[in-house]
Parts: sequence; C-alpha cells; structure tokens
Amino acid sequence: MKSGRDNFILRFNKLKILAQGREFSNSIWNMADAVILPFIMLLITPYFIKKLGTNQYGIWMIVNSIIASIGIVNVGVGDAAIKFISKYRALENQKEINRIINTGFSLVVVLAILIILIGSAISFLAARINLFNLSGANITLASASIQLGSIVFAFKQVEQLLLSIFKGYERYDTGAGISIISKFFLLSAQVLTVVLGYKLVQIFLVSVFISILVVLGETIFVKGKFREASLIPSFNKSSVKEIFSFSTWSWAQSILSIIASHIDRFIVITFAGPTFLAYYALASTIGSQMHAIFTAGASWVFPKVSGKTERKEDTSNLYYKMQLIIIVCGFAFVTFLILFENIIFRTWLGIETYTNSILLIKIFLYLAFFNMLSIIPYFFLLGSNLIRVSTFFMFVSVIFTIGFMMLGYNVLNVSGLAYGKLFSSIITIPIMLAFVHYKIIDKINLLSGLKIYLPVLMLAASLYMISIASIPIFLGGAALLWLLYREKVSKTFQAQE
Repeated sequence: MKSGRDNFILRFNKLKILAQGREFSNSIWNMADAVILPFIMLLITPYFIKKLGTNQYGIWMIVNSIIASIGIVNVGVGDAAIKFISKYRALENQKEINRIINTGFSLVVVLAILIILIGSAISFLAARINLFNLSGANITLASASIQLGSIVFAFKQVEQLLLSIFKGYERYDTGAGISIISKFFLLSAQVLTVVLGYKLVQIFLVSVFISILVVLGETIFVKGKFREASLIPSFNKSSVKEIFSFSTWSWAQSILSIIASHIDRFIVITFAGPTFLAYYALASTIGSQMHAIFTAGASWVFPKVSGKTERKEDTSNLYYKMQLIIIVCGFAFVTFLILFENIIFRTWLGIETYTNSILLIKIFLYLAFFNMLSIIPYFFLLGSNLIRVSTFFMFVSVIFTIGFMMLGYNVLNVSGLAYGKLFSSIITIPIMLAFVHYKIIDKINLLSGLKIYLPVLMLAASLYMISIASIPIFLGGAALLWLLYREKVSKTFQAQE
C-alpha cells in the first residue's frame, strides 16, 4: 500500500507532466489571448470616454456592432481549416493540407472583399437614412467610421485564417502569441491617437494602416514557418465542398452569436441615443469580459465530454464538479465587485462615469452570474453532438432578449433595456438546464435541471438585496447547493484517488 507521501509525489509528478504538455500550453495561451488585451481595453475605457466624450464613444460602440454584424457572411472557413489541416496532418498528407490552405485563403480573400463592399453599402445608407436617430454631425461621423471599420474587419478575417493554420498544426500557443502581438499593436496605436488629441475617424484610419501592416507581417511569417503552404489563391471544387460540409452549422451558430452579442446595442441606441449607449456598452463589456474569463477557463470541457461520449462513459460527475466550481467562483467574484463597488468602480471610472453607469454595471454583474450557469451546459451540448440543439437555444435567447428589452423599456424607460436583458437570461437559462439534465446528465425528467437553478436563484437574490433579510436567503441557497453537490463531488474526488 502506498503511503501518503508516495501518493503526494505521484500526484505532483502527474501535475508536472500535465503542465509541461502541449495541451496545457495551448490552454494557457488561449486563455491569455481571450483575456489580456480585452481586459486592458476595459481598463482604459474610462480614458477613451473622457477624451472622446460619451457621444463619440457611443458612436464607436455602435459602429463596432455594425461591423461585427457583417461577420454573418463568415462561413466558418477558419474552423474548417483547423479541422482539415489537423486531419490531413494526422494522415501525413501534405498535398491535401496545401490544397485546404490555398482554398481557404482564396475564400477569405473573397470574403474580405465582400465585407468591404457591404461596409460601403451600409456607410452609404447610414449617410442618407437616419437608422438610429442620430444628429446630423453624428450621421456623417458614423458613416465614415463604418466604411473604415469594414476595411479593418476584412483584414481581420484574413488574419484569422492565417492563425487557423497554426491551430491546425496544434500550435495554439504560437497562434495566440501572434494574436496578442497583433491586438497590442492595434490597441497601442488607438491609445496613442487619442493621447495626441485626435478623434474617432482618425482612430479608424490608424487602425486600417496597422491592420494592413500586421496581416502582411503575419503572411510573411506563416510563409516562412510553413514553406510547403504556397498561399496561392486557387478554387478547388472538392476543397470548397469539403470546407462547407463542416462549417454549415458552425456558421448558423456564429450568426446567432453575433446577433445575440450586438442586438441589444442597436436597440439601446435607437431608444436611448449614443450617450446612454456609451455607459451601457461599458457595463456590458464588464459583464461579457467576466463571462469570457470563465468560458476560456472551462473550454477544455468540450473535447473532454466529446471523448467520453464516444467511449460511452458517464459525464455527470464532471458536469456537477464543473458547475460547482463555476458557481462558487463566479458568486465570489461578483460578490466582491458588488460589495466593494464604491471603491473599485468610483476610483477606476471617475465620479461622473461612475454615477451614470453604476446601476447598469450592477445589472450586468448579475447577468454575468446567471450566464455562467450556461457555460458548462453549452460545452456538454457540443461534446454530446447536439450542436443543433445548442443553436436552437441561442435562437430562443435572441428572441427573448429582444422581447424583454422592448418590454423593459416600456415599463422602466432606458434602464429597463438592461433589466430586460437580465430577465431574458433568468427565464431562458433554466430551460436550457432542464433539457441538458434530462437528455445528458440525470435523464430523469425535465424538472431535474431546476434543482441546480433554485439555489443559484437564491444566491443571486441575496446578493441583490444585501440586507439582514438576505442572510437567511443566502444560507438557504448555500445549503441547497451543498446538499445537491455533496454526493456528486465526493464521488468525483474519490474516483481521482
């Protein structure tokens, strides 16, 4: 029988081997790419608001949403490139890899041209049709920014294909490193432009210049790293068919994701104007950044579940363990930010921005906590080959978001727009949980998923109230959560011994 010391050494060695593995390195770099630069952008947002003014910053945010919405034409070429490069690499078929890379490169070049043309059309329409109730000067500003922003976005599509080549070769670390450098140059140029006293159009002009230089540099680097990849545009009929065979559902989900991420901003600027959108965008970015951190940290669950599903292994222990970690860490994080919001956000944002945005920030913190409940179920749906169901839930979420935001505006005016988004998640997430528990986890009945939702709802309610009356609600929620997970978590840890 092994002693406690032997068990400790064995576990330590296993962790050491894991930390030295390519998978661990890829995961860390992927998280860094998803978090570092967006977090820095979030930190300097108050400076942008101060220098540009809430009006121009609000227009910047809606222009970004318009440009991102053009991404619906992206048919998932990058994801398909990762899939088939890794496939033919395993088969040691360099000729097929080169065929996929060249066809993918050709498709994104056409895609980039299409994005610029669509951007030009939207810019033309924005200058003549007041889509979002903007003033005359703001219409001209938005029109010029849309045109320049579409060029930046077009080059970003080419960059994503180039980075997908590294991912196909399982070099997420290198791809993420290049992505971080690219974002750093772009963000630094934007900050310098603002420091020098220039405004929004100049920010987009500089962004176009930096994007062109970055993509040229990345192309040269990829060509030097993978000499066998010619990057000569060519349309191979079988390659196009192969790429589209993989990307169809990914494309549909991408479209819904874009709509879900930006539809609220279109609604906000239409009903409340660019100034309110500036504060709304700040608050929503804080919430989405928090969600991105937890999502990146749990992204390894997807391939893990996929493997277990193929081997017909039980996944319920993994599910409960990860949900417990997400809920506990998420609640602790949100609680800390809300309890010390006066110190954290007033110091960071300044009195004026803090006063105008703190209610929205709190709403999006609550929203982020509820949305954390959907992270693990989402990966379980993908890993269980239920991407169509996942796409359906995204569609339902979009419909509910639009409906509740409109209802919230009619009841509570502009703040009701944010409350509407919160209530949409409060209603749609338990529906998703019910299905995942019924189909994948407990397989008992549709109500089994609600047993995880009730304690979370009680924890959120106690955090919202923050009073003496909230203490028994918090204790009740914590007790229900512990009773629910005690057996599941103990089994998981025992299985790891």
